[in-house]
Amino acid sequence: MLKICKPVALLMMLIASAYAVANERAIIVFDGSGSMWGQIDGKPKHEIARQALGNMLETVPDTMELGLMAYGHREKGSCTDIEMLVTPGKNNKTAVLQAVQNMSFLGKTPLSAAVQQAADALRYTEDKATVILITDGEETCQADPCALGAELKQSGVDFTAHVVGFGLSRQQGEQVACLAHNTGGQYFAANDAVNLSKAMNAALEAVQTASSANAVQPEPLPTPDLPLATVSGPETAQAGTVIEVTWSGPNGSGDYITIVTPEAKDSEYGVYKRTASGEVLRLQVPDALGTHEIRYVQNKDRQVLARQTVELTPVEATVSGPESVGAGGTIEVQWTGPDSPGDYITVVEAGAPDKEYNNYARTASRNPVSLVVPDGLGNYEIRYVLNNSKRVLASQPINITPVSARLELLNTAVPGGKVTVAWTGPDNQSDYVTVVPKGAPANKYLDYARTSSGSPLVIKMPAQVGEYELRYVLNSSTRVLASLPVTLAETAGTITVPDSVVAGSVIEVTWSGPGNRQDFIEVVPMDATPETAPLAATRVSQGSPLSVHAPAIPGIYQVRYMMRDTKEVLTSRQVEVKPNP
Repeated sequence: MLKICKPVALLMMLIASAYAVANERAIIVFDGSGSMWGQIDGKPKHEIARQALGNMLETVPDTMELGLMAYGHREKGSCTDIEMLVTPGKNNKTAVLQAVQNMSFLGKTPLSAAVQQAADALRYTEDKATVILITDGEETCQADPCALGAELKQSGVDFTAHVVGFGLSRQQGEQVACLAHNTGGQYFAANDAVNLSKAMNAALEAVQTASSANAVQPEPLPTPDLPLATVSGPETAQAGTVIEVTWSGPNGSGDYITIVTPEAKDSEYGVYKRTASGEVLRLQVPDALGTHEIRYVQNKDRQVLARQTVELTPVEATVSGPESVGAGGTIEVQWTGPDSPGDYITVVEAGAPDKEYNNYARTASRNPVSLVVPDGLGNYEIRYVLNNSKRVLASQPINITPVSARLELLNTAVPGGKVTVAWTGPDNQSDYVTVVPKGAPANKYLDYARTSSGSPLVIKMPAQVGEYELRYVLNSSTRVLASLPVTLAETAGTITVPDSVVAGSVIEVTWSGPGNRQDFIEVVPMDATPETAPLAATRVSQGSPLSVHAPAIPGIYQVRYMMRDTKEVLTSRQVEVKPNP
C-alpha cells in the first residue's frame, strides 16, 4: 500500500474540504405561465428561454447539484400549479433540459410560492441554498416577492436568490428585482435572445462566484521562485467608484486582481476580476476611506505577486426634486454623484435605515430620473444610494400629500353593455378606472381603462346581473380613491312586427332595449335556441324601426332581440311567412 506522509495527507484533506464546501446546490425556478407564448422578434418567449437555458447548462460544472422547479405549466388560473420537475443532484443537466423541453405554458405566475418551495426543498434553514428564478412576468397570485426575499434571508443559513427577468417593463422588473436584492442576490434583465443568454450565464457565474468565495481555502505553500507581475491603477479614488487597473503577469488559471486593506492576508480578497477578462480591468473599490491595496493574486496558491496602494477618499452626491407631490405621483429628480454600478435614486420615509427602498431608478438610466413615489402621507426623503454598500450619499426632504378622485356615470348601465364614465383624479402613472363586484378586494379588476386615455372613459359591464362598483384605482398601490355603485338589472325590451309577411320580403321591426353595439334583431326557426345561428339579422345600431329579411320558405318563425355578448334572448315575437302569390 502506498504511504503518504502526514503533511501531504493534511494538504490533501484541506483541498478535499475546499471542494466539498465549494460544491453548490441550486434550483432553477422556470416560468411556465401562459405569458411565455408572447413573442419577441417573431419568436415565442418560451422557445428563446429554452435555448438560452440550454446554453447556460453547457457551462454548469459536474460538481453542482442542480434541480428544476416550474410553475403555471399544467393548468390555467391556478396559484398552486408548482412542481419539482428534477430533484437536485449532480450531472442533472440533461434531465433539466429535457424537462424544460417537455413543459407546457398555460397558467398564472405564483413565483413567490415557487421560490419558497424551492428554498424548502434545499433545506435553506439548515444549509446554504441558492435559487435562480427565470420569469417573464410579475407576481399574479397576491404575494409580495420583496417581503419573501427579506424573510428567506433572515430565516435561512445562507440563502440567495438570483432573478433573470425576460421582457419585463421597468416596473415589473423592480418587483422581482427586490426579491434578489433582499437576499443579497442579483437581478439580470434581458429583452431579446442574445441578452437572455448573457443574463442566464451571468446568474450562473454569480452562483459559482459565491460558492468559490465561501470555500475553505488551504493555507498557501511557500514557493521559492514567484513569477513576476505588475498592477497599475490610480493613486487615489473616491469610495465606491469604479477604477481601471492594468496588469501584467502569468495569467494563470483563476488568477485575479482584487482590492483589500494592506493588513489583509494574502488569501483574503474583496471585489475582484479574473485576469482572463482582459489586460485592462474595471473594478469597483470598497465604500471605505484610507489606504488600500490593488493586488495581483496567483489563484493556485493564493500568493500575491504584485501590489500597489490606492488612497480612498470621500465621495459626494446631490439630489434635487420637488418639495411636495401627491401620493403615488411621479417626480423627476436631478442628481450628481459617482454613478457607480447599480447606484439608484429612491424615495423612503424620513429617517428610514439606509438599506430601505421603495420604487427606485438606477442612475445609469438617465439624468434626471423619473420615479413613482409611495402611496403614503407626510415626510419622506429622496435619496441617492451607493449600491455596493447601500450607504445614502445625499438626501432631500419631500412631503407626500393626499390625493382624491371622483367618478360620474354618463349613461345607463346594462348587463354586457358599455358605459361612459367621467372622472377627476391625480392621473398618476398607470392609474385606471375599472368595474368590480361590490365589496371586491382592492386589487380586483374586470374591464378597465387607463386614466392616461383622458376623461370620459368607456368601460364594458359584466354580463351577469348584480351589484357592482366603478372604481378609480391608484396603480402604485392598488388603493381605491373613489367608487360609484352600479346595479345591473334584468334588461326589459319590446318588439313589434306584422302578424304575417310574404316569403322573401322585408319585415319592418319596431323595438326597444339596451341597444348595445353587438345586439341584433334576428329571424330564427320557432325551435331555435340562443346558440342557433340566425336566418337573417340586422344590428340594432340601425335604429328603430329597422328592416330584416323574411325567409324564402313559408312557415312560422321567431323575430327576436338577441344580446350577442351575453348569448341572451331579450324578447321575441312570432311572424307567419306566407307563400309568394
